[in-house]
Amino acid sequence: MTLSLPAPRAARHIYAAALLACSVSAAWAAEPAKAAASAPTAAVPADSVARTTAAVQATPEADLRITYEAMSVGSDGVQRSSVYTNRVYRRKAQLWIEREMPAALRQSQDHGHDHAHGPHAGHAHDEARAAPLSIRRADDGKVSVEVILAKLRRVISVDLAHHGNVGYGGSFDNVYWIVPPTALQGMERVGKPQNGVQRYRGTAGEQTTVIDWDVANQFARRVERSDSHGTERIVVTATKLPAPLAQPWKAIEGYDKGDYSDLLD
Repeated sequence: MTLSLPAPRAARHIYAAALLACSVSAAWAAEPAKAAASAPTAAVPADSVARTTAAVQATPEADLRITYEAMSVGSDGVQRSSVYTNRVYRRKAQLWIEREMPAALRQSQDHGHDHAHGPHAGHAHDEARAAPLSIRRADDGKVSVEVILAKLRRVISVDLAHHGNVGYGGSFDNVYWIVPPTALQGMERVGKPQNGVQRYRGTAGEQTTVIDWDVANQFARRVERSDSHGTERIVVTATKLPAPLAQPWKAIEGYDKGDYSDLLD
């Protein structure tokens, strides 16, 4: 599923946004909607797919460290917050996404403080929730998603109905660029680029979105969306990891293949 938050929405949806590893459409949903409303209806989907394919192929490869933060104050007066970090390895029409586990959690797991059950199929769907994802986009726009179960040495193909279960938000573009370049077209350009970064701003009702766009590397270095009352805030920050480019997929050569239905037994 793709998480989209037109303003205003209940604060619990902002909190839910932070739990999805691969979708930040909440930060810019209002702007593409505005652009779509004024777009010519004569445009055919095939043209859009072809343009996106060309943009994907033209985008530089990069290894990124992306942190997602969300805060909301509910009508019950409770403030909720969530923070997590992913490493995203971006190649031509291909993504590898890994959750960066906090040091305290890693230490706990190293000391055996893990789930009571082992990594057998009956509980493997639990393992899949924070497992690495391999995502590929074909030239026709079709996306394939695989989840990597290292303990089982298996690569699981995930069908569309279960994308949300493994943390994929449903939009390849949102992960590939963090904010798709097309979403910037309906936003205000703020000044000139500074140190290779162009700032954009957009408003929708009481919501304000600010995006710092890395012009050369083609990704959003920072996305912030907040409301005028201070009750909702989403911040996404991305930094480029140093070379050489990682090759995490090398570790899964020789893994068995399966599909998501195997995890539901």
